[in-house]
Amino acid sequence: MHRPPDAHYSFTIPSIHDDTTLDCRIYHPDALSKPTYSDKSVQWKRRGIVMAHPYAPMGGSYDDRVVSIVVEEFLKTGWIVGTFNFRGAHGSKGRTSWSGRPELDDYTSYAAFFVHYMCYIQPIPTADPPSTPEQTPIVPQPANTVHTQSDACPVVILGGYSYGSMILRHLPPVPTILQLFSAPLAGSAAEEILLRARKLADQSNVDWQNIARDEVRARSKTKTGYNTRPSLTIGGEETSPDKRRSSREVRRSMDGGGRLEIKTRLRSLSHRRRENTSPHVQPDTTKTATINIPPEIRYLLLSPLTPPISTLAAPALGYKFWAKPREGHHDVIAKHTTLAVFGDQDVFTSVKRIRDWAAQLQAESGSRFTGVEVAGAGHFWLASHVEQTLRTTLREWGS
Repeated sequence: MHRPPDAHYSFTIPSIHDDTTLDCRIYHPDALSKPTYSDKSVQWKRRGIVMAHPYAPMGGSYDDRVVSIVVEEFLKTGWIVGTFNFRGAHGSKGRTSWSGRPELDDYTSYAAFFVHYMCYIQPIPTADPPSTPEQTPIVPQPANTVHTQSDACPVVILGGYSYGSMILRHLPPVPTILQLFSAPLAGSAAEEILLRARKLADQSNVDWQNIARDEVRARSKTKTGYNTRPSLTIGGEETSPDKRRSSREVRRSMDGGGRLEIKTRLRSLSHRRRENTSPHVQPDTTKTATINIPPEIRYLLLSPLTPPISTLAAPALGYKFWAKPREGHHDVIAKHTTLAVFGDQDVFTSVKRIRDWAAQLQAESGSRFTGVEVAGAGHFWLASHVEQTLRTTLREWGS
């Protein structure tokens, strides 16, 4: 069996829903780990994709075979790839909910992390690498380093397979998500997520500076061959335990011990400057995360679910999944470049429902939605010929 690629970073972030710890990964394409002159045909573009996995109680995780197919194919075409485990999957804490709302916040948390990471990284140094002694590597700067963002607008695909695509379908628009992280409360999960994005971006930028410096040195010495940096595992939290604890206590007090809808929390946080309720969680204006150039967002849905399975997996979300696109956030994917790939032999879905849904979205005015039906494909894409069709479709769409 083909071994999936190794992650560049393995790390954790808290969910903005209730601070549940989520296992996460980032994969870098080979084009970012090799000297630029080794293959002049490869020119990296600022683009990345997030891929969410199928239902955890049925074994779904970021190690899922179909998720790995997506990782492999997008790495081949030069994309940075991000995956994460929903609560209750593999190493993530907690357990799968019955409503789907906590998982919606899990995806929101990782999407915000990934977008900020993509905006902060500088894979191609804009100036000559710093001059350092022959054997002295450039070291990372502190996590609160002010970043100079690239003028290039990143392209970010938000993707999901099976259950992951159902959660994805209910995400708020990305500008709404980013508003939640524009000025995070001190010690909050949102601040922790931003700090982790900054820390990993700092590390990546330093690695690329060192590669660039080594490339200049190798050219002068006519050397070839490079060793890639091993996968880095990061855990724990970026903020102090006392600050995180006080933030959790205030959040529980604000929530009244219950779980708020994401719209309610977005509204309350967007007004926090006027409704400050605690001296322990003042907004830290030195750590605001305004993104100067918003990313271009696209969507990828593989084997989307239909009722009744979708309703059983996430009752609070499933009944809306096939609602008309104009309702709530359901117009989002039709207005962005979107690809949905599904089989006509999927035992978990009604192919007629999917066909009707795809046709409806494609008929919308200004729609950028594309639906691809693969003959003979089941939910798990097991047959070799349908797997190859899936791989080809993904590769061509990502090129």
